[in-house]
Amino acid sequence: MSTSIYVHIPFCLKRCIYCDFVSGIYEAGNAAAYIKALKREILTIPCGTSFSTLFIGGGTPTVLTADALRDLIAHIFDHLSFPDNYEATIEANPGTLDHEKLTVIREGGINRISIGVQSFNDDELMLLGRVHTRSIAEKAVHLAEDAGFRNIGIDLIYGIPQQSMASWKETLENATALRPQHIAAYELTVENDTALSAAYREGILQSPDDELTAEMYGHAIDHLSSAGYRHYEISNFSMPGYPCRHNLNYWDRGEYYGVGVAAHSFVKGGRFCNSGYLQNYLKTISDKRSPVRVIEDIKEDKALSEALFLGLRKTEGIKVESFFKRYGVNILTQFQDELADMREQGLVEIENSECSYETSLRLTRRGLLLSNEVFVKFI
Repeated sequence: MSTSIYVHIPFCLKRCIYCDFVSGIYEAGNAAAYIKALKREILTIPCGTSFSTLFIGGGTPTVLTADALRDLIAHIFDHLSFPDNYEATIEANPGTLDHEKLTVIREGGINRISIGVQSFNDDELMLLGRVHTRSIAEKAVHLAEDAGFRNIGIDLIYGIPQQSMASWKETLENATALRPQHIAAYELTVENDTALSAAYREGILQSPDDELTAEMYGHAIDHLSSAGYRHYEISNFSMPGYPCRHNLNYWDRGEYYGVGVAAHSFVKGGRFCNSGYLQNYLKTISDKRSPVRVIEDIKEDKALSEALFLGLRKTEGIKVESFFKRYGVNILTQFQDELADMREQGLVEIENSECSYETSLRLTRRGLLLSNEVFVKFI
């Protein structure tokens, strides 16, 4: 099992109406102090740990200056160990990218970029609070290619208020025309204490029709599959050989270290979370204390539940024999009644072969759409 590292950058130019991540508006002084703290925390990671994947996320990591990104990336690769075939991703907002910044990122060792396009409709982008337009998003993908990136992902959102099926089809067509190696298509979710949830409560915006949203998801699967993308996880599609290895490690319950404010780690069966308040994080690092504020020892029953719903997120599902070897549970017998009920409802399927270790439990297409209903049955 591989080990990953996540580095959190909690700054943006503007907060999107749906965002509930730990992030705030970029300010140069805070960013400089934060990068200094990040570098100190990175030095506390146990020596000899080898990381197969790196993910710099946010917020908006590319809101940082080219010099700040160069400094941070160099520090990461100078002090942490990566094999030759590592994957290193950075999240990017199209409105924060230029040739210089992308060149610095790529030459520093980052070999994958995930661009938050969200939509190719300018009205939808404005409603969501994005700082870019359709043309800027398209330019960002081309700039990334020019800077030497050969593993480019773009994120899309469906179920946006006032979004039509025609608009969603156009977004998907524009996305596949760019031929990125990876496309993620997420349903817009309403989180508490966001501008979007307030707009729904006050009647300023209306949530989209459930049937339309389901139709959008189904069309995404069909369109992206026909364009050569493999549907490998509920919301993720990639060209052959280009799944996000970092996220796959999460779904396989591999170990990972999290660095930065509110970052989570999962090491040796325990989950750890850093302080979610920027000033507290900065002070504890400055005082040479641990920023960890929450520690959770994952018990056997919770580990089993996590393994089930994370594993079923992948379209290939769970290999029954491999699951038994790792957790000591035969899921086909342990959850016999639940599985019988879900199979009757058309939510899961069991694929058998002559070799028992290849028997797989996976979600059907209907199960992918109603995945949360399936996961609840296992928790």
